[in-house]
Amino acid sequence: MKAAEGFPSGLCAQHRAIEALLRQLDGVRTRGGTSDEEDLRLLAALRRLLLPHLAAEEEHLYPLARRYLPVGRALADAAGCTHASIRRLLDRADDCRLSVTGRRRATAVLLLVLRTHLRGEEEQLFPALRARARPDELRRCERRLREPRAGSPGATGPAGPAVRGLPPGAGAITALRDRLTGHDSTGPHSP
Repeated sequence: MKAAEGFPSGLCAQHRAIEALLRQLDGVRTRGGTSDEEDLRLLAALRRLLLPHLAAEEEHLYPLARRYLPVGRALADAAGCTHASIRRLLDRADDCRLSVTGRRRATAVLLLVLRTHLRGEEEQLFPALRARARPDELRRCERRLREPRAGSPGATGPAGPAVRGLPPGAGAITALRDRLTGHDSTGPHSP
């Protein structure tokens, strides 16, 4: 399994970039006197990093968890719900109608949920997949996570918009769940 030991290095690198933005948002909140434009700029940068990341996990990582982990189905379903919550929280924090105080409160909740989710993936999901999935499957998943996605205009990361035919920003799991239940979690602020 030596060749797969670094799995999922691409996702971990994205997690580091997301965490760096979260630290910047923490700094904005603790300084208190910064401008509303700085909040919005950082939230926009977070959106550009985060939404393709979540979509890539839903398309490649969580199907692998479903196949190889005993509780993979429940884990993937829970992650889909968490991803939908993160998208809604990001929309809320990025809502221009909020006051600076309201945006900071919404951002604080977003940061807490997002950090908890990232930590859970790195401390529990990734090691479990390394231990149970076949090395060739891990390498294939890693390659897919790194590939630019077809039909992703202007995509700068390893993933572009969700899946062709689905609403932008909606991951495959979330979109399927929403279609089956008649619920729309994409909201009016989807990118």
